Amino acid sequence: MSANYKHIADEELLKRFQQYNDDMAFGILYKRYLPLLLGTCKRYLNSPEDAEDLVMELYEKCSIILKTSNEIKFLKTYLFVIAKNAALGKLRSKKISIEYHDLIKLEHEVSFDNQLIINDKKEIDLLNGMKLLTEEQRLCVDHFYFKKMRYKQVAEVLEMDVKSVKTHLQNGKRMLKNYLLKTGNHEN
Repeated sequence: MSANYKHIADEELLKRFQQYNDDMAFGILYKRYLPLLLGTCKRYLNSPEDAEDLVMELYEKCSIILKTSNEIKFLKTYLFVIAKNAALGKLRSKKISIEYHDLIKLEHEVSFDNQLIINDKKEIDLLNGMKLLTEEQRLCVDHFYFKKMRYKQVAEVLEMDVKSVKTHLQNGKRMLKNYLLKTGNHEN
């Protein structure tokens, strides 16, 4: 039966899961993004076994979150943030000591303004805020912050100069910050 779902777009599978409780559709979606989830968890946990356990735990969590969230526009980014936060939460719960430079590295990877953890409400608000950006700003923010590209790489991919990339990032970041301040999910 999964062969019938193989060529269906993510958005349609998500719609089937949300509207018709189609567990097969969710299973296909989860399987598509399993490498992303596993890779993200391995990156933060530095343990393949812990990462695999966490990805198994995330199956149910993602099922609940995706079923109830109607405003998911960037599924890949949404799932990445869920996996990242779960891995960071697991690190915190284990009380693993993190070297200062590792903490700084994680801090820069995780948020725009040195917030280490973004809860589910903030994730949703962040994704909703991304919708308010111009296409150039959204693409620059997505490539720079979520895909971890450098300014020059973003400029090459988007076929614009580095100065424009920096301008779009600065304006996009400011707009996101203002939006998050309005929703109460960001401190000055």
